[in-house]
Amino acid sequence: FLSLQKIMIMYVYNLTAVVNDQELTAWQEWLQTLYFPTVKESNSVERTRVLRVMNATEPHFAIHHEQQNPQEMLRFIKEILPVVLEKAAERFGEKVLFFGTELKEVSY
Repeated sequence: FLSLQKIMIMYVYNLTAVVNDQELTAWQEWLQTLYFPTVKESNSVERTRVLRVMNATEPHFAIHHEQQNPQEMLRFIKEILPVVLEKAAERFGEKVLFFGTELKEVSY
């Protein structure tokens, strides 16, 4: 018997946050109390990771949202993320800036 393995492709939405030093603690609390619970409740993302960008002068973070289903990832980007980012804008204004990048894992 030949075993056929299903190739799993991971889609990643990288949301980079540039955080003003004075807002860092408040932003981290916001992540824990609002952002992560909202993302989890949406069931659109299988895994979320936060990484700190090491070569930036002010705090930068890359928030990776991982999903195998491209339709679910697109739903997250179009329906869930705008609502959460609007709440961030209301709370932090221009002291926390976000930009996103859509990624697809490749295998060689």
